[in-house]
Amino acid sequence: MNIHVLHDCRVLANLTGQTQLPCDGIVTRLGQANDIAAAWIDGNPLSDNFIADVDQVSPRLLMYSGTLSNTLFGEDPRTWLKPGRAALDAFAARVLPTLQTTKRAICFRPHARHVLSDPQGTLRFLLDHEHQPFEIALSPADMIAPDMVGTIDDHLRRMFESLAPRAAMVFLNDIRLNAAGQARSVALGDGILPQELVLSLIREYVPATTPVVLPPHKLDQQLKWLRFEHAQTISK
Repeated sequence: MNIHVLHDCRVLANLTGQTQLPCDGIVTRLGQANDIAAAWIDGNPLSDNFIADVDQVSPRLLMYSGTLSNTLFGEDPRTWLKPGRAALDAFAARVLPTLQTTKRAICFRPHARHVLSDPQGTLRFLLDHEHQPFEIALSPADMIAPDMVGTIDDHLRRMFESLAPRAAMVFLNDIRLNAAGQARSVALGDGILPQELVLSLIREYVPATTPVVLPPHKLDQQLKWLRFEHAQTISK
């Protein structure tokens, strides 16, 4: 398993005393901080005030696919309908020349509240933009809406079957529902993801070289949940 970690650039800057990088996070190989797989750009790419610096520490820029809501994780039904997809296509067309000139690529991380929210729509976007510098990640916990929890096994299977073989990377965090039934992101082992099923789906559908990205907190717990040993790390 090719374990990577998503680090917060502000935290790294505070810890090292160095100038913060021009991104919000970096995805690095476990135990190899200089092996950077992607630069994370936070925010909503479909908002009018979204700005992303293409001069990054990695040629892969990682971001959400965005929403038509006024807040990053707000609900706006237009996001999942034609207006949302049209807005994402317009964003892709707008940044395409810059990506091609600078030899950069954008990897979109799906989320249940965003344009790329389910396997079918995410795969359709990827196919419609084939041969362009756009990639998709698989982020199964983020794609689980509260009303999907009762049939979570079926949803996870569809996600991995459709997206894992094509994904540039796989994000693994867990989710927990609060008293109001809202989903909150937590570390692996602190939520509701079925461990045995997820491990089985990883073995079956995730290529060995694909980065599997974890949040930085409770890292030892998450590695234990994945039954990962450092000797399993993929070498280039």
